[in-house]
Amino acid sequence: MIERARPGAATALLVMGKARRLKGENRQLHGRVALAAALWHAASDPKPYVLFVSADVHGPERTPDAQEVESRLTGKYEIPARYVLARSRSSCTSIEVRAARVLTRIHALDHIVAVTHPYHAPRTRRYLDEVLPGTSVVEVHPAILDELALPERGSELFRDLEGTIRNSMPTRPELLRERIVEWLLTRLHALDPRGRFERRLAKLVRGRKQTR
Repeated sequence: MIERARPGAATALLVMGKARRLKGENRQLHGRVALAAALWHAASDPKPYVLFVSADVHGPERTPDAQEVESRLTGKYEIPARYVLARSRSSCTSIEVRAARVLTRIHALDHIVAVTHPYHAPRTRRYLDEVLPGTSVVEVHPAILDELALPERGSELFRDLEGTIRNSMPTRPELLRERIVEWLLTRLHALDPRGRFERRLAKLVRGRKQTR
């Protein structure tokens, strides 16, 4: 079972990237950003940084995900820009966690809380244990909002957070597909811990998506 970290304990929240869908919005990426924003607002001072290091693109305009995430955090969710560290460095989970490690060293961050969906959490936990031992993982789910000290449920911010997170939960067909992918990548990682094949596969698959 993946632990749910105490929000106030984080010095940084790491939003895990999500490959872009061929059509429509990237609902799961939005949900991860929304939960990270909720954790940030619920955290006590000093507030944590929010990290994002994925290099995918977003929407029909092919906006870099890092730009989309930073815009949502600082605009929609009113998090001061000084707390947001968004970089386009990664094409897969193995590189994301290594890029996050670099940022934690630069900014002297000692407790990272990664934010991702439940199906992706075990692999995220495994990769983080290899490069950032002691990192916590929080799974995206609307019920987590009940555990946080947030504005009243009737507020615009709470309604947006809850709706975005709820809308981000994968459907049954999506969940089946994601679990198959996770199973495959976990086994590839066991054979290739440095993630070289995973990086090549991510570039191939995501490159095709971005050219359609």
